[in-house]
Amino acid sequence: MRTYIAPIGYNSTSVTRPVILSRGVEEGDQVVLLRPAGSENARAAEAIDDVEGLLQEIEPEVALAVEEVPRSFEHGVLACRDYIDAAEEDRVVSLGGGARDILLPFTVAVLARLEKIDSVLFFSDLDGSVEEWRLPRLTTAVSSSVRDTLAVVVAADETTLPELAEQLDASKSTITRHIEELVSSGALESWREGKVKHVRPTLTGRLLVE
Repeated sequence: MRTYIAPIGYNSTSVTRPVILSRGVEEGDQVVLLRPAGSENARAAEAIDDVEGLLQEIEPEVALAVEEVPRSFEHGVLACRDYIDAAEEDRVVSLGGGARDILLPFTVAVLARLEKIDSVLFFSDLDGSVEEWRLPRLTTAVSSSVRDTLAVVVAADETTLPELAEQLDASKSTITRHIEELVSSGALESWREGKVKHVRPTLTGRLLVE
């Protein structure tokens, strides 16, 4: 069973060509269409109807889901990441076409979850060709102990060095070293309020945590 995930705008061809016609669909497969939140109108509905109609012609037992992606960049990335995580079995994503409002957030989420994705397809608006892309792994790598510290910060959303040292039962010097590494890698941002150092995760940090 495969799960196809693709953004959709007003042009159904950007979905049907790479997903349905290029790769083919089988009974039990699922197609997940991503669209910007609040984009419901006649043209958008027509594009989705076109995809559904072609699926019914080729393989009626394919499940079709339409999911909304927040238009905020950060929330959009996290929502797309969650849709990728929720997909079952072989994951195939299509980066060509779709609403430009969510294409970049979706691409960032794909890069962050590349180890979970089996194929990345691209549909060309210029000649209608479909290519399979091999994307680079851009996710920052950190050690397991540092990742544990990051996970606590992400769960708290915002915390301080003393709170981290107490929660992780680690020395202040160890936590300080972890925080410095995470800030340097762009996973955390930090600031001081008086003598207390505060930290919170960036988007990079949130994406690093499973």
